[in-house]
Amino acid sequence: MFFNRKAFPTLTILLGIFILFYSFALQAAEKKTFKPFVLAKIEAGMPMDKVKANVKKQIAESPFALVAEYSPYDGAHIFIITSDELKSLSAEAEYGGFAAPQRISLTQVGKQIQIAYTNPVFMQHAYRMKDVDLQPILDQMTQAFGFEQFFGGDGLTARKLKRYKYSFGLEDFDSFYELPEYSSHVEAITALIKGFREKNNGISRVYQIKIPGKEQVVFGVAMSSEDSGNEELNVRKTMDIIDYLPLKRTAFLPYEIMVDGDKIIAMHARFRIAVYFSDLKMFGKHGFGKLLSTPSAYEKAFLAVSGAKLIEEDEDSDSGDGFIN
Repeated sequence: MFFNRKAFPTLTILLGIFILFYSFALQAAEKKTFKPFVLAKIEAGMPMDKVKANVKKQIAESPFALVAEYSPYDGAHIFIITSDELKSLSAEAEYGGFAAPQRISLTQVGKQIQIAYTNPVFMQHAYRMKDVDLQPILDQMTQAFGFEQFFGGDGLTARKLKRYKYSFGLEDFDSFYELPEYSSHVEAITALIKGFREKNNGISRVYQIKIPGKEQVVFGVAMSSEDSGNEELNVRKTMDIIDYLPLKRTAFLPYEIMVDGDKIIAMHARFRIAVYFSDLKMFGKHGFGKLLSTPSAYEKAFLAVSGAKLIEEDEDSDSGDGFIN
């Protein structure tokens, strides 16, 4: 016989041990948490220009290409990078274009400069990129730019990130702002680029990345309260409220607007801000309650830049339009 009765108990025990270890491994994987940022290095006593030059050199020697760079305010500089591999992986998810741009931030804190970058694996889960693995991209980034620690809150499991809402009844990832829809992809892009040229809406283009194999282009946008007269678009003021802890999350910027087919979309501020600052409380000096008007201000600015007429102000519009519903 091929089956040995005496071996049956041993096989049963081995199978039981295998199942037990597999169960433990599965539970450990489910409990693993992800944070939105990576601290690469802290430079002490080196001027910003020198740090910029060093990071540019690292980018040039890495698998990534420099797409754009900008300084949202004094003491902060951001590099936007991508790669053919990252763009191809992003194309596999419905709204994966939002993860195609990765960001490296340099932030002056006293006499030190913090070098940090976004965590693509965090984005993979938060942006619902099903069956897409961005761990190889993170590995390339850590090798190219360095690694000291992940940071940005207590961390969220993949399960929680995929269904993330700051609070019950608030928006999740695909609760996009309802922006204009055009008759074609080209028309939508043309309208948005025209909007970038009109400074009075407070929104300008930092970069654009075309996602291969589909009608999807993601734009990074800078916001200006000076051009628009809307203080809610003052990113320095917003970051002073939410980015107050020792390790700076400057790589949260810039915000994104995407042309997806003939539609223009943008993540809702109650998701886009909250998922990167999930540890912030609702109330207090550094709470989301300080941003009551921000979500509606972003919506109006995005509507304006994408070619829509501004929504008429409702007298009670601020009563339920912030992070507190």
